[in-house]
Amino acid sequence: MANNPDKLIRRLFPTNRRLLVEKSLYTVDTGGVQRVLVVGAGHDPYRHYFDELEIYLRLDIENISGATDVVADATQLPICANGVDCIMAVEVMEHIENPFKFVEELERVLEPGGIVVLTVPFMFHEHGDPFDYWRPTSFSLESLFSRFSKVSIVRQGHRLHVLSDMLTTSFSSSKVPIFFPLRILNHFLVHVSCFGASSAPSGFLFVARK
Repeated sequence: MANNPDKLIRRLFPTNRRLLVEKSLYTVDTGGVQRVLVVGAGHDPYRHYFDELEIYLRLDIENISGATDVVADATQLPICANGVDCIMAVEVMEHIENPFKFVEELERVLEPGGIVVLTVPFMFHEHGDPFDYWRPTSFSLESLFSRFSKVSIVRQGHRLHVLSDMLTTSFSSSKVPIFFPLRILNHFLVHVSCFGASSAPSGFLFVARK
């Protein structure tokens, strides 16, 4: 119960990054997948993106009561080869020190024809817990997943979303986060699009098929 006020505040005053991620995940076609692994599941706000499943495994680096099925490092997945047909990792890759090893593990546990769905920030402030190691470009994502048969990269947001997040996350650790209330406007700003693909997106939605 103690966490409920915090959840309500985050819902009422979200970053554009959070809203863009949630909006873009609804565009992913997950129909037909049956065995899903969620890497970095956290409190598991992802189950509703899928229909009926045979397996739904929630993995995280630490155990969260009622939301974690497997405790493990994302670069050492305790899953058999070809064990799942869909892997979801939302805002996880920036926290992984060795992304090359991570991608190797994704390829190992994913069955042929299966999909990887991930989101990763690009123009977003540095954040920790766990550490925030890197910011990939679309080109580096393509290179990382070069062994996959089909890759789709969608840019999430543009400079206006980025500027809003940079401003409203300023002084976020202070006792008086003066720009925090401006986040209420993000509920409207997330629907503002730009012409063409931005070279400074908030981040990327990445879908790859093995």
